[in-house]
Amino acid sequence: MGRAVLKACLPWLALLLVAFAAAYFLVRFNQSRLRLRRLRRLHGDQRGGVQSLSFVLTVPVFVMILCFIIQVSQLMIGTIVVHYAAFAAARSAIVWIPAALPWPEGANCIARYERDPDAPDQHPPVLDPDSPAFGPSDGGVTYMVRDVGGGSPKYWQIDAAAALACMPISPSRDLGLSMPGPGRDATDALQRAYAAMVSNSHQNKRISQRLENKAAYALRYTRVEIRFYHKNSEPPLERPPSPYGLMPDPEEFHANELGWEDPITVTVYHDLALLPGPFAFLSRMVPGRSGVDRVAQRIHPNGTVYACTLSATMTLGNEGEKSVVPYEYQP
Repeated sequence: MGRAVLKACLPWLALLLVAFAAAYFLVRFNQSRLRLRRLRRLHGDQRGGVQSLSFVLTVPVFVMILCFIIQVSQLMIGTIVVHYAAFAAARSAIVWIPAALPWPEGANCIARYERDPDAPDQHPPVLDPDSPAFGPSDGGVTYMVRDVGGGSPKYWQIDAAAALACMPISPSRDLGLSMPGPGRDATDALQRAYAAMVSNSHQNKRISQRLENKAAYALRYTRVEIRFYHKNSEPPLERPPSPYGLMPDPEEFHANELGWEDPITVTVYHDLALLPGPFAFLSRMVPGRSGVDRVAQRIHPNGTVYACTLSATMTLGNEGEKSVVPYEYQP
């Protein structure tokens, strides 16, 4: 994960160095020098003064560069946090998916899934018993998990793990967002944990509301995509239609079951709230010579704030239990 974070932060680090270089050039061009004695004397001087033309011209540009440095720093921090959120969501997936919850999400079952049409190197298994290629083979299929309208407890746990990890980079001011039903329990647990760790937190009445605002934003603007790869050397997850029109035995085959050791990939998307101000202008489409504005494509309004979408991916192995009854291909 450290190498992935470093690669994701390299473009932001380059922009940060460019911003520092621009600020240094601006200071040198203005022939400014840091003199603490003159700053103290200026601070204590109550007489009026006339600002020089160079100061008036360069201060707005210098303030804009400083805001750019702060924003790029926040984007780098957000990139690191989103990578951790991907790890937290993947860790939650490999723990919750093998859990034996009530039907229809039993052991190694989650919501429903379908083949990922955008995944490369797809090699669907041969399901016809009369085909000579029937049986274990090379390759495999990548499936994408679909949330069934928010009715999957396991999907909710994975999504909540990513959202709670993104709370530190979520705005704490009130944006008028409603808290989803399951998120109330998680927010109450966070508030109790914070009160237990900080004994005098009750003196600040705004802490509880700020935590709730962060959780509401993170749950609203954090999304996860779950994929898993199933090898053709294992029993296929798809079943051919029965020649007699009979349905498969539900105790033997579940339509939403994963392999007990399938690699699970979780991709987390978080809309990082940007600093208020010039990003409203940057979000306007101004196509260049190629007809594309790459800056405006990454900035979009989320209510009263403007956000930039950050993403990260993590793959971990499923921690399910191996079947006690070995599967054998029937000729």
